[in-house]
Amino acid sequence: MAVENLRADPDNKDPAVILDVDGVLNSYSNAKFYFQFIFKSLRHLAKLKGRKTLLKQLPKLKKYGGPNALFAFAKDFCGNDETFNTYKNNLINSLNFNLIKHDPSLKAMMKNLSRYGRICIRSDGLADISYAVWRRVIGNQKSSTIKYELKTTKNNHPYRHLSFNGKNILISGIEDNNFKTKTNVASWHDFSDKHNVNIAKSVLIDDSRANLKTAKMLNMTTVHISKLDSFLQDSSFGTVYQHSLSDILGCRLSSTLKKLRISYGKKVDLKKLFHALLHNKNPKEQTSPIMSQAYQMQRD
Repeated sequence: MAVENLRADPDNKDPAVILDVDGVLNSYSNAKFYFQFIFKSLRHLAKLKGRKTLLKQLPKLKKYGGPNALFAFAKDFCGNDETFNTYKNNLINSLNFNLIKHDPSLKAMMKNLSRYGRICIRSDGLADISYAVWRRVIGNQKSSTIKYELKTTKNNHPYRHLSFNGKNILISGIEDNNFKTKTNVASWHDFSDKHNVNIAKSVLIDDSRANLKTAKMLNMTTVHISKLDSFLQDSSFGTVYQHSLSDILGCRLSSTLKKLRISYGKKVDLKKLFHALLHNKNPKEQTSPIMSQAYQMQRD
């Protein structure tokens, strides 16, 4: 369906900074958690209907969009809500969230961003796991504490909210988006209507080029985060590349780009960019160097 045939975002909706989970909050330096999550997810699916059935169905995962759409595949594989919820609860209870690293500098950057407007987490994973990642990376909570929170704060919504720096942070998982990934254009309009987000005036920070391509179709400003930086953090090159995801999102953006030679579009102070965007300024109408760079970044 063509973008122009879909409903537009009305002016009374709010702009937001929308973050991915895997590539931004839960950086790929947390490889142990990532592989644990994939392994246990497949193991719990196999327990439901047997290994042979799962292996027979796994090739269909590509149709759903690959690993990023694991839970869309899992939902159809389970067949009904009751079986899926059993799988979901068993998976979350088996995960060790302590494998995810706390990042104080990323927490500081999120505090800066929260001053400028709304922060939304939109993940192609489950909302509860995205919530757990935030509580671990930003809040430095223990795995047992996080699981207790998830168990005692259950609600009837397919999304979660948490309080951070005086702001309400939305945690939206794939179940909140009808099990459609971020490459699905219509899912963004549903997300916009449900959570009152003006998509065209928002910023998406993501590591997936496919997700960013869809966002650009919707006139969102996009920021591409490379997996290379976080991958090198825990490697033997860690002493050479002393830059985390929070460095890339912070005030050292330009120096990080120069040293790592990673292409993120135009060099721009993201804090000033977000400040301009979240105050309803149109980059096309600005003549300042910062907004000129912002517009070029949007076109990149």
